[in-house]
Amino acid sequence: MTKDEYEDKSLEELEALAEERKKAKIVNELKLEDTEIQEKAETVKLAEQKVEWEESFYKDHPEYAPQEKIPEIGEAKSNGDEESGLVKFYNGWYDRHEAIETESKYGAKLSTVKDVKFQTYENQHYTEVGMDRLFANTDSDTGCADDVSAWSPEDVYAKIVWNTFVCKADLFKICVKGLAINPGDGLGVQIRAYGSFGSPVEKASCECGSCASIGFTTYPLTLKQYNLEAIACDKDIWDVGSILMDSYLSAMSDSWAVWFDAQIYSELETATPGTSTSLPTALACAPALGATCCADTALYELYNSIHGTVASMREGTNPYSPDWIIVSPTVAAIFKRMQSPQPMPWMGDVSFDEDGRLKKISGLKVIEYCGANSCCTDTGEVVAIIVDSRRAVGAVFGERPKTYKFFQTNCNSYRIDQWAYFAVGELDTKAIAHIVNP
Repeated sequence: MTKDEYEDKSLEELEALAEERKKAKIVNELKLEDTEIQEKAETVKLAEQKVEWEESFYKDHPEYAPQEKIPEIGEAKSNGDEESGLVKFYNGWYDRHEAIETESKYGAKLSTVKDVKFQTYENQHYTEVGMDRLFANTDSDTGCADDVSAWSPEDVYAKIVWNTFVCKADLFKICVKGLAINPGDGLGVQIRAYGSFGSPVEKASCECGSCASIGFTTYPLTLKQYNLEAIACDKDIWDVGSILMDSYLSAMSDSWAVWFDAQIYSELETATPGTSTSLPTALACAPALGATCCADTALYELYNSIHGTVASMREGTNPYSPDWIIVSPTVAAIFKRMQSPQPMPWMGDVSFDEDGRLKKISGLKVIEYCGANSCCTDTGEVVAIIVDSRRAVGAVFGERPKTYKFFQTNCNSYRIDQWAYFAVGELDTKAIAHIVNP
């Protein structure tokens, strides 16, 4: 209706038109409210049907039911599920095993490891964590069994429980720090390296310069996936008590430590070293005492070979800075042997800790690694490995390793799986030196 048409109408006609429009507006609002109420009722009905369907489905297929997440350290230690003793024991594990002392006597606390940090990917960025935060806790799926009859109480047991000693030495301390592999960027990481540039050259008057070259190389690491799995039966937990779950978790932790160390040592031992020193004669593993000092050939030949190797690595146009040496306890014992019949009068560059372990030699920190090659006379056997830890070997986690637990209702047992994306490899082999039997 145009403006003129409105002006031609009487006041009564205009009031009637306004009333009609007001009525139409109210009718439309009421219809809209009815539609919204109907849609809400339909949504509630569909939600109720979905809940009923899920309850029915999960009842018939419990393996697909969503699992509750084990709380992180520091979070509330309850998931509202009283059937899971695993949660309680796992959350308390680090509290009960906080102090760590390695075979090399470089002690640390799990919550305050200073020199051993791992790059892990969390919340869209990388962060450094120690062993106390290395394993994240989530949930997962299904079913192995162990015989616990030896622990089933026939008599009363002492509260202390012994574990089988394992071979570990924290070889992570000699790995290159700060490596990271980002999700979505493939399974590899490469360290880029450039060589030394040419030296300045004298030129005659008006003589042109000549281009010097520089070499570029890369050192790659590739991620692989690793798993460790255990089954803890609820009946066995009831039978022998809560120590069973603690024992599983402690043993699994030891297994990872042993395995990580073995992989790192293997990379160093099998590398083609930048420096290889052959002993004048094969190691004599039994002491050779003479009437006068220093009749033990194996002792001073090994001593001199270590000093000579360190000097070779530090010399030249591309010198390295060796800082660690890895030997087995039986090789380290050579430096502790008596001489006619006095202890060897070392000049201060060989030292031992209070427990008698070799601590330092030729300026190198020593790791007495139980997995290193034992003292022997075998030809070509690597008896000591010297490294520049800034460049020799790399180890990296793609993300924080995960621990999953799943309660198998058909077996009345807990399945524990630990997964890790891990890469390890030799890097700059010139930063590695071997001392070998001839």
